[in-house]
Amino acid sequence: MTDEDKLNLMQKYRNNPVAFIEDTCPNIKLYPYQKTFLNTIMSKQNDFYYINPYTAHKRWLANFRLELMKLMGMDFTVLSPSGRDDYEKGVLVKEVKSEKGDK
Repeated sequence: MTDEDKLNLMQKYRNNPVAFIEDTCPNIKLYPYQKTFLNTIMSKQNDFYYINPYTAHKRWLANFRLELMKLMGMDFTVLSPSGRDDYEKGVLVKEVKSEKGDK
């Protein structure tokens, strides 16, 4: 296969993963939801993400814990990539920004 043939194949299947699978593997039959999923993954116009329930639950619990400590009037420090927040008796008293900042 020459470089020109490879380039033509790349151009032909660049935005159509379903056609690539159907042409290269004729024994594989894709369901409509699989075709939609493949087209969504390869689409550059759409921004999409997957929600991990475990991570979302951990974030919710962490936020709940912070609000509870504020209501109870506790002294604590919150560390994050953007810096450090110091609380005394549930009130924010000092913010220290990170040198790197948010990424």
